[in-house]
Amino acid sequence: MTWPTVLDEFETVSKVLEGFSLARFGDGELKMIYGAGYSREHGNPAIAAELYDVLGEPHERCLPAIPTLDEQGPKYRNWLRHQQRFEDVLDLSRVYGSAFVSRPDSSPWIDNVEYAELVSSIWAGKRAAVVCERKGSMFSAVRMRAKQTTHIECPRIGAYRVIDDLERAVMDLRPDVAVLSAGPTATCLANRLSARFVHAVDLGSAGGFLRRLLS
Repeated sequence: MTWPTVLDEFETVSKVLEGFSLARFGDGELKMIYGAGYSREHGNPAIAAELYDVLGEPHERCLPAIPTLDEQGPKYRNWLRHQQRFEDVLDLSRVYGSAFVSRPDSSPWIDNVEYAELVSSIWAGKRAAVVCERKGSMFSAVRMRAKQTTHIECPRIGAYRVIDDLERAVMDLRPDVAVLSAGPTATCLANRLSARFVHAVDLGSAGGFLRRLLS
């Protein structure tokens, strides 16, 4: 099987704890590189080009994360269907993070308190900015451990059209860490913020299961 080396979920979070930002690519983000749309974002040339750049030439302190294609995963065969289509945009010489750091449905071994505590240590005792939709679960999950948590609201659908505003809002705060839950926009924003020396972590929909395990 032709697929790059991908860190497991614990290894990926450990890289984040070293100071790397994280930009996740699920099937939606990978499809958008080819111009397709996504449930939370219409396809357009601008986001396709930016996603391609993040995947191929990320900032040196930003770790792109892709599906692991781990045979032990319950959705392995589903992900295998995407292999040939996506391998053309992946670099076999690069080590990627796991896109499943927020997906216990694809990596059930992360659905435990040990892992939740590890993830929460990213922001524990720090000033955190959380970019997510209104009433997003990520904000409440981060607030459980952060020293200070500021919510930057983004639209559920079509957030990329305001990505410049979201970037500006984070930069105005200058947080210790920015936690992002904004679909494909978060993937792009993580790399942008990393280039501006802000530690930014795209954690997708992890808020719900983290909040359950940490409460």
